[in-house]
Amino acid sequence: MNVHTRVLAPTIAMLVSIFVAAMDVAIMSTVMPTIVGQLGGLPLYSWSFAAYLLTSTTTLPLYGKLADLYGRKPIFLLGMGLFVLGSFLAGAATTMEQLIVFRAVQGLGAGGTLPIAITIAGDLFPLEQRAKIQGVISSVWGVAAVLGPLIGSAIVAQTTWRWVFWINLPIGLLTATVLAATLREQVQRRPHQIDYLGAALLTAGVTALLLALVEGGQRGFHTPAVGGLLVTAALLLVLFVENERRAPEPMVPLSLLR
Repeated sequence: MNVHTRVLAPTIAMLVSIFVAAMDVAIMSTVMPTIVGQLGGLPLYSWSFAAYLLTSTTTLPLYGKLADLYGRKPIFLLGMGLFVLGSFLAGAATTMEQLIVFRAVQGLGAGGTLPIAITIAGDLFPLEQRAKIQGVISSVWGVAAVLGPLIGSAIVAQTTWRWVFWINLPIGLLTATVLAATLREQVQRRPHQIDYLGAALLTAGVTALLLALVEGGQRGFHTPAVGGLLVTAALLLVLFVENERRAPEPMVPLSLLR
């Protein structure tokens, strides 16, 4: 792939940001036993993953809409800033409860970093080259999945588990600086209506579903609390679909599912 000098720096920054976020997912399964051994809170073990997953997935459509309104670069920088902040706080956590909250902050950042980075790739490359760059992005995820456990084990063995999070700080700040300095974009200001109700219903529905799955895995799916959460999730997601059918600018256009 012939990459023009103008897009080389933002492309590298984009790929590095994707690699860092992917590594954060792959590395956690290796270091969490050590973290639990020091902080305690074994019953909360799964929530360190669930909190990150919850905030990173439910905010994806909202970040996408904001990127259309205000441009890719400011929303990417916002997401990277939250990711770096969450990484710093997670590394400084002294209890499992704190770690779960700070992982949620990390997820908020990842929700704005990963999809916007992929969108930036679509802006940087012409149509005939986008399939190639998507293949490169996929390979980054594959490399991160292989190296994540190895790097996590090395960090825990040589230093402390806190550097699993703190290593994101210099990389994330450098990536944000390079992208801010090199990415040029022209934002077309057009009137838009943000589907706040759709975003709220989607977030609440996915949250209830995730809570049900986590609690069901720990206590069993036959409990009234889990059943109530599943019913609530189903109701909220049905309301979300109905809202998307009527919204002038839906958060998730249902026509995409066709």
